[in-house]
Amino acid sequence: MSRYFSQQQGFLLVQQMVVLLLSALLLLMFSSALVIQWQAFRQHSQLTLLQQTSVQLHALLQRELSNSKFWAGLQHTQLLPPAVPVSGDCPSAAPDSGSFPTNSRQWLPFFAGTVGSAFTPFCLTNASKQSDFIQLKHLAGDPLVLADLRNNRVYLQQTGWQGRFVSSNDAGLDAQAWYWPYVHELYYVAGQTLAGTGIPVLMRKRLIRNAQGNFVVDTHAVLDGVELLVFELGLDADGDGYAEQFLPAAQMTAAHWRQPRLISQVRYFVLLRALQAEPGYRNQQQYQLGQRRFQAPGDPYRRLLISSSVSLP
Repeated sequence: MSRYFSQQQGFLLVQQMVVLLLSALLLLMFSSALVIQWQAFRQHSQLTLLQQTSVQLHALLQRELSNSKFWAGLQHTQLLPPAVPVSGDCPSAAPDSGSFPTNSRQWLPFFAGTVGSAFTPFCLTNASKQSDFIQLKHLAGDPLVLADLRNNRVYLQQTGWQGRFVSSNDAGLDAQAWYWPYVHELYYVAGQTLAGTGIPVLMRKRLIRNAQGNFVVDTHAVLDGVELLVFELGLDADGDGYAEQFLPAAQMTAAHWRQPRLISQVRYFVLLRALQAEPGYRNQQQYQLGQRRFQAPGDPYRRLLISSSVSLP
């Protein structure tokens, strides 16, 4: 009898060991499947975020570039500057004077270049030096009447074929004039910190009127994950509306900027980078941004290259 029970106990012990072994195998298979699913989810999330950022960036650049030459039929020589300075303004050594026209220096409603070049606006002290910048000045929206002006905006008062930059409480405002919202924006790339990790960010400097009624240039982040901006400008030398030559913004000279009407088209290339590192992934790809090539440094970040072009009216 004791021998029977001994055999039965031994048999049960073998069963338990088999069950434990099978359980361990199942747990290992389940854990491996869970890790694979988590990696796939993380990769999908990274790619989805990059795609969402690309859609937002396309919409932003297409809208702003398309409006970049709108001045309600006025010539730049017909625009009179305000009598007050701009705090934190963004002029460059050459060729642009900043937010408003001046009598002594050239004023460019459209301007682009590479950070670190001689043309870099003075205010771009923390911008990424491998990236381009673009500056846009134009009128936006529909014309307003005097009663609809807001305190935080800058406007162009249009009276006949002359315009002057004003704010809502300036003296001498004409109730019969039209008032166009004025936009001055400067886009560039800079590094910031998110949860202790450095990330590239698309930044914007924008002319506003603060609570004290002063004209100031405000700075804020627009989109996370924008690593590199590259612009190429199409030059239309014969006036037929088509660009015969595309030059990188870095190769534009003062002579080119003295004839800004020759710029008929803008190509843009933007390299987006994921915000979170992906364990086990190493990015060593080459990305062609127009005439410029970017070599990924073998880091654990996925990237997405987008590009398009806009014809300037």
